Amino acid sequence: MRSLFNKHTNVPRSRGASNASSLSVIAGSAVVYCVTCDQPLSSRCLINGAHRDHRLKDLKDTVHDQVKRLNDLSGKLTSRKRKFGNLTPKIEAAERELEDLCSQTQELLQNEYSTLMSLIEQNRQQAFFILNAQKETMKRQLHQLYEDIHNYQSKSTNIVEEIEEVNRKQDSENPSSLLGEINALETSLHTMNEFYSSVDKKLKVDNTRLKALENSIKKIVEKNKELLPRPWEFSETITLDESKVQGNVQISEDKTQMSLSPSNSLSMPSPWKSTQASQSFRNGLHYWEVAVGGCESWAVGVVENSRVNGIQTAGNEKNIWILECDGGELSVMHNNDFSTVKESNIETLGIFVDCDKGRLKFYNVNTGSILHSFFAHFKHAVFPMFRMRAQKDSLAQLKICNLVERDNIQIMSSDMSVISESLNEDAMELSSESSN
Repeated sequence: MRSLFNKHTNVPRSRGASNASSLSVIAGSAVVYCVTCDQPLSSRCLINGAHRDHRLKDLKDTVHDQVKRLNDLSGKLTSRKRKFGNLTPKIEAAERELEDLCSQTQELLQNEYSTLMSLIEQNRQQAFFILNAQKETMKRQLHQLYEDIHNYQSKSTNIVEEIEEVNRKQDSENPSSLLGEINALETSLHTMNEFYSSVDKKLKVDNTRLKALENSIKKIVEKNKELLPRPWEFSETITLDESKVQGNVQISEDKTQMSLSPSNSLSMPSPWKSTQASQSFRNGLHYWEVAVGGCESWAVGVVENSRVNGIQTAGNEKNIWILECDGGELSVMHNNDFSTVKESNIETLGIFVDCDKGRLKFYNVNTGSILHSFFAHFKHAVFPMFRMRAQKDSLAQLKICNLVERDNIQIMSSDMSVISESLNEDAMELSSESSN
């Protein structure tokens, strides 16, 4: 369904084309539908006994039920489309709010930095660079939202027409041949309904990063040299590696978001699905952030020296260091050893790695606190890694929050070259101690 979406939107595209073709082969010879496994079964599947105790259902009844579900989703889409008919005034208001928030933040930063100007002038310039880059990024997101609304409004009309065609064909064509088309339409409807349900949130200017910047500068004022530099000074542009994706994970066009469609399983928890970044780090200091609020079960960290296909599965955790949230509980893991983390309710996670000293730190971006620190001797390059489970009733999503574009990071890194190595080392130690 990639043709439905504008090239520059962040609508996920499926990495499961091969899975779709496999499903059509199975469906073509299907004789019954397994509700437990959520898939059609051939006579061979029934003979081998793998589904002996599962709940089975007639294929035609399954098609009718799924068409009803498509109609329900279509109704929600039509209602949300009508609600958000003209967003221009709201987007303009949101942009004015963004300007006001950024102006207030800039004033606060200027007041705080006035006491430190002679000592950390270079750091002040870098902080404002982050602020302005974030403002421009959020502006682009608002402008993109405006374009996305127009794209979705036109595409939703096509989806409704396709569903009407399925309704006409459901009693005249082979039910098994319709399953692939129904599944594709259902995925598109989930995606579009998720988009419309998120519009209100996207219209509200997210000042989390601005507040995080304010909190960081306040700590610098309180501790002066002790807290310099901050992890975000080593921000990296991270993108997901599509060749390292497991299963039916969908990757957004800009390769910063991974998504899983809702699970149909009623009994067993969904399996973990993993991927990793295209970038790897062998030396130096690096930092990135991940929005984890859109996923109930997730794990974020690094994997060392990726192997064939780059991904290790759960149960083979020797060369990974991760912070995991599963069932609302936070824990850290390495070598299959778990340790519980007390803090919870993480919306945005910061990851800092010092490859030369073998240090990995996880931050709660909202509070600036350190959740956990690993001390490890990395023998090889480390790749940022990401893991998630599908959840019921809604898309599961992880989003990489790149603070600035790669070109800007290179310019910023050049500007920061005057900071001495001794200051970096001492400040990171003091920052960790004071945060703990």
